[in-house]
Amino acid sequence: MTSPTAPAMSAAQALAQLLVGNQVQQAVHVAARLGIADRLRDGPRDAAELAELTGAHPGALGRLLRVLAGHHIVADDGAGRFRLTAMGELLRSDDPRSVLPFALWSGGVSYQAFGALEQSVRTGEPAFETLFGQEFFAYLAEHPESGAVFDEMMSRHTAPVAAAIAGHGFAEAGVVVDVGGGRGELIAAVLAERPAMRGVLVDQARVLDAARRVFARAGVADRCTAVAGDIAGALPAGDAYLLKSVLHGLPDDEAARVLGACRRAMRPGGVVLVVEFVLPPGGEPSPALLMDLLMLVGCHGRERTAAEFAELAAAAGLRLAGITAAKHGYRVIECRAA
Repeated sequence: MTSPTAPAMSAAQALAQLLVGNQVQQAVHVAARLGIADRLRDGPRDAAELAELTGAHPGALGRLLRVLAGHHIVADDGAGRFRLTAMGELLRSDDPRSVLPFALWSGGVSYQAFGALEQSVRTGEPAFETLFGQEFFAYLAEHPESGAVFDEMMSRHTAPVAAAIAGHGFAEAGVVVDVGGGRGELIAAVLAERPAMRGVLVDQARVLDAARRVFARAGVADRCTAVAGDIAGALPAGDAYLLKSVLHGLPDDEAARVLGACRRAMRPGGVVLVVEFVLPPGGEPSPALLMDLLMLVGCHGRERTAAEFAELAAAAGLRLAGITAAKHGYRVIECRAA
């Protein structure tokens, strides 16, 4: 954080800071890969000790630690020993606020894909498929380690917004269906708030065992089932449908098919709640902007404006009934029968 008395950066300094962002990201990513935060959990260590524990080169690791200290992730005690800062604690694997999966993902597969942004900008096609030779979710299915990191990252991103979404739009719902809900944190939070409600999660088979464990921890396993299925196909009948961070990964025709599947399965008076970023008007700052580029390089989807969500809803026989803010930039887009 800039001190109130610090001079403002020049345009050149601000641009230079942006241009080295990938280098800082990689330093944090490598620290995450080496488990540095976990090694410092019990107190300060020097570079030689950490190198022995992690299998790294002592001198090279010392240079990495200096960079991490310069960005307030660790602190040097002046005698060559390093301890975790409040920011560094967030890279521990056992911290409930941990961003470790994000550090592993964003500096790994995502970093490689984003490095080919120029190709996607020139062609309009996802560079991921050229780099890795297959579609994104097929890659995750065939590379379990990457799939597990991605799933854990998505779970960590969902957990902070789950409570806010759990309080939205379910007054008349007896059965809620989470479409593409991953490990199930969102639907588990909804059911925990409403003891009379039942739920179904529909997603790829690879995530279902983890979802069942989430249901058990949340105490809702007796009221929620997890089934493998095509989210654009026949969905279970329900009163409310949840789609978090699903439609932005799909082109318009596929996104409309998913919404159409919800509309066909939805009982009278039902609701579809889409949880996504919404592109702001006029280039206002928003996490949706960089996410939109990530969708460009990674898949065939995109972030959308409110008007574009309304068009998708109409194509599926729904109408956009309202948009409300959740947390961390997310919006809840409420759709009902047209």
